[in-house]
Amino acid sequence: MFLGDGNVKFEFAHVGINAQTPEEGVRMKDFFTNVMGYHDYREIPAGYFTVDNKMELLKKMGKGTMGHLGFFVNDMSAAIAYLEEKGYPVDYDTARYDEDGKTIRLIFLKEEINGFRIHITVKKAPFYVEA
Repeated sequence: MFLGDGNVKFEFAHVGINAQTPEEGVRMKDFFTNVMGYHDYREIPAGYFTVDNKMELLKKMGKGTMGHLGFFVNDMSAAIAYLEEKGYPVDYDTARYDEDGKTIRLIFLKEEINGFRIHITVKKAPFYVEA
C-alpha cells in the first residue's frame, strides 16, 4: 500500500492492457493463457480479468494509449482533492457512481502518464472480485 499524504492511501489494483483490434485482443489472451499459464479468466464486457484481479486484458482499445493502471483508495473524495492539489485533475466525464447517483466509485485522471490513464476506485467497484 502506498501512502499519499498520510490520510489518503493508494493500493495498486490492476493493469489494463489495450488491444489495438479485437483480433489482437484474442492473440493477447491466447499468449497469456498458452505461454504464461493464466487461466480461469473472468469475462466482463470490455475484456477479461485474471483470477488474481491484477491484469485486465481488454478486447479492444480502452482508455490510454497503452492501457490503464487502477488503484484502490481508502477515501475517494479525499483522494480526488489530494490528486488535484498535486496538479493531477480528474476527468469527471469518466466518473462511475454508486447506486445513489452521487458517490463516485471510480474516476480517471484527465491526462495520461507514460501512455497510461490512471484511475482510482474503491474495492466495491463492479470489476472487483475478492481473489
